[in-house]
Parts: sequence; C-alpha cells; structure tokens
Amino acid sequence: MRIRQQANRYWWLIILFAWLSFLILAIGVHLHASWVTHFDQGLQQMSVTVREPSRTAFFKWFALLGTPTANVIVCLGIAAGLWLHHHHFAAGWVLTAQVGVNILTAIFKTIMLRARPIHKLAVQGGYSFPSGHTTSTATMVLVLLLIVVPLCRQAFWRYLLGLISLSWLALMGFDRIYLFVHYPSDVLAGLCLALGWWGILRLAFGRVIPNQQE
Repeated sequence: MRIRQQANRYWWLIILFAWLSFLILAIGVHLHASWVTHFDQGLQQMSVTVREPSRTAFFKWFALLGTPTANVIVCLGIAAGLWLHHHHFAAGWVLTAQVGVNILTAIFKTIMLRARPIHKLAVQGGYSFPSGHTTSTATMVLVLLLIVVPLCRQAFWRYLLGLISLSWLALMGFDRIYLFVHYPSDVLAGLCLALGWWGILRLAFGRVIPNQQE
C-alpha cells in the first residue's frame, strides 16, 4: 500500500509537470511569444542543415507510420494480444489511452487554430498545435514501455523493445520538424499531452495489469 501511494505521488508530479508545460506552450503560441518563436526557429534551422533528397524521401515514408490511424491499428493489435492473454482491463486501457488522446488532440487543434509552417516538404492539412503524429506515437510508446515491456520475461527483450520504442518516438518527433509540417513547440506539446493524459488514466484507474509491480 505504501509503495502504491508513493507511486501515485510520482504520477501527480508527472501530471502537474506535463499539463503545466502544455499550458505554458499553448499560451506562448496563442500570444506569439518571442521565446516560442526563437525556440521554433532555432530547431527548424538545425533541421535544414541536414536536409538531403534521400533523407527527405525517407522521412516522407516514415511519416505514414506515425499517423493517428496507424497508431490506433497498432494499439488494436496490442489490445487483442492482451485480451487473448486474459489482460482484459489492460486491453481496454490501451484503446482508451489511444482513442482518448486522439480526441484531445483534435479538440486542442480546433481551439488553437495554429497554421502549419510555410515551406512544408510534405502535403499536410489541418492545424499544427499540437502534433497529432507525436501525440499518438508517444501514447503508443507509453503502451509499449509501461504495459508490454513489463510483461516480457527476458531482460534482453525488455531492453531491446524499450530502446526501439524510444528511438521510434525520437525519430517521429524529428520527422515532424524536418518536414516542416509542425513547429518544434507542436512536437513538445504533443509529448506533454500524451504524458498528461496517460497520467490521468493512471491515477483514475490504478494499476494497468493486476499483477504489475509498482
């Protein structure tokens, strides 16, 4: 019980940090704050320096793997596997986390109405803040790290899956900036939104898997 209470305190801190960071970013974007502009332009300029045709072609293809639809499909597969292994509550959690964060992303996009960067390298409609690719991918990665990885019995597979998951998320975030379809602040906001939403679910429903260690 004491361990669980301590874990809940950590999640409260995570939620506070994630949502406060998201709010600060949203206010900065809405007010066109200079610090947001400097942050975005600095990282955008860095991404321009590494552009080349083959790399651009790769990131255009890679972007297809990080759409909210693609991540929902992946999470459906994970949920099906969990259900077949009798982790029914965890299967429902996975779908709630992914579908819920996509709905939140759509709501905040409609509220913020931030136009996408000019000089995009890929066709991308809709609004920019927060990044839907980043938010849904981050949620999928949280599913892998906090639900799937703990179920792996061998340490090798836990470390490998964890490394691949984090690398995938980092690459997807860079993809959004490299292609100029999102500002860096959109990507950071997406990460905060995914973590904040996961934290709310974690505190609301407790453990994801009954025998999961805190």
